[in-house]
Amino acid sequence: MSVPASRQRTTYQLVEAVVARLDQDELPQLPRLWDAYTRHPDGRERDREHLLGSGVLTEISAWAPLVVAFVGAAVLDALKEEITERSRDGIRTLFAWRRRRRQAMREVLAEPLPPFDDAEQARIARSVRSKALALGLPEDKAQLLADAVTGELLRESTTPPLEG
Repeated sequence: MSVPASRQRTTYQLVEAVVARLDQDELPQLPRLWDAYTRHPDGRERDREHLLGSGVLTEISAWAPLVVAFVGAAVLDALKEEITERSRDGIRTLFAWRRRRRQAMREVLAEPLPPFDDAEQARIARSVRSKALALGLPEDKAQLLADAVTGELLRESTTPPLEG
């Protein structure tokens, strides 16, 4: 079933729903984390370190920063063809291309998510789980995170359209 664009969530709304499933007490800090992430969604190393290991995170428990970083990156990866297409138009220098690519990432993160098929949903969940394991999260927590993401992606794909 296809969900009309007016009912589709943005990546932030997906992240918010996943954090709510894991620990609702972390929701008040989510806007600050999301803002820090979207400033540099291209994953510059020092920005990721700041998001995952210091600064704004000192007052937050474990789930929110992981969900922001991992779900945001997985969605961007799933939409990489769209981002590449947007960043190609009219670019002549490498610097301009990087700037345009970062802008395309921000745009994609702010727009309603496209409907992901079952394979894309599974790929996003696997990506989140593998990133969590690579960061050193225990297997059970990494699986809980992947399950929460899967649950929200499934909920998105099965939400009935609004009646007129």
